[in-house]
Amino acid sequence: MQFTELNAEAQGVTIATQQLDLFALSLRARLEAFVFNADASLDYLRKQKNEQLKNYLQTTIFELECLLNEFEMYDTLQTPSQTQ
Repeated sequence: MQFTELNAEAQGVTIATQQLDLFALSLRARLEAFVFNADASLDYLRKQKNEQLKNYLQTTIFELECLLNEFEMYDTLQTPSQTQ
């Protein structure tokens, strides 16, 4: 996935700190859920369910790409609010 810069008009808009805090909490919750679910791939491996393991890994890659993009967006949104 590629990261897209915000357009010039949107860069001037300030985001309320409360909204950024909620966004940060949602990112943290999703990251924690990912960590708690990390052993699912080991279960598939132990039970020799290779097709399900491959599907799980592909889904995990996609989820991590989305999460990474959202963390990058959070950093971009957070930077202007710190300068105020």
